[in-house]
Amino acid sequence: MKKPVIAVVFHSVCANTYLMAREYRDALRHMGAEVVFYRLHDPGYAATADAFPASREYKSEILSVEELKTPAQVLDCDALFLGSPTYFGNVSAPVKAFIDSLVDYWVEARLAGKFFGGFTSAGTPQGGGDICLQALTHFAMHMGMCVIPVPSVVAGMVQPAYGICHWSGDQSDQRLAPGEREAIASYCAFAYGIINRGGNEA
Repeated sequence: MKKPVIAVVFHSVCANTYLMAREYRDALRHMGAEVVFYRLHDPGYAATADAFPASREYKSEILSVEELKTPAQVLDCDALFLGSPTYFGNVSAPVKAFIDSLVDYWVEARLAGKFFGGFTSAGTPQGGGDICLQALTHFAMHMGMCVIPVPSVVAGMVQPAYGICHWSGDQSDQRLAPGEREAIASYCAFAYGIINRGGNEA
């Protein structure tokens, strides 16, 4: 059986969404998927990253990730996992630009039937992370994609139904806790079972 091809695409400034994306990438590869891993274009990233201690820590590592040049690079994937930092209860500008760049493929329904999962980082549980995840879900639904929600059986830290959320603190320097990494791994196992048609156990 052909391995499913899964795209993990992210935008990150303070590195928390990047660290989540890395967990998704590694978990899905461990399960046998072929994973393509991209960061989104952010013209101000190099300067912005230097402004925060938390972002400087992973700046060179993030810049080493291949940048997505065109949305066509994800069209042939079986699934897309898209990560954004939460900005005022919504996605970041680079993620919105990526979403808007897919308009021609929306007309052609090129992503219809493919699987989707969203993830985000937010400062606090009251910071709008769940609303950002809903924005990602709404995008996927408009594209005709099959959203894979987070079911109650996913292990680790309790998560919203709309996707995985990390709370990074007021200074964005609280990195992934063990319970959050467990939740990502458990969710990826659940999602991979659906994508690979091999079951749906978490």
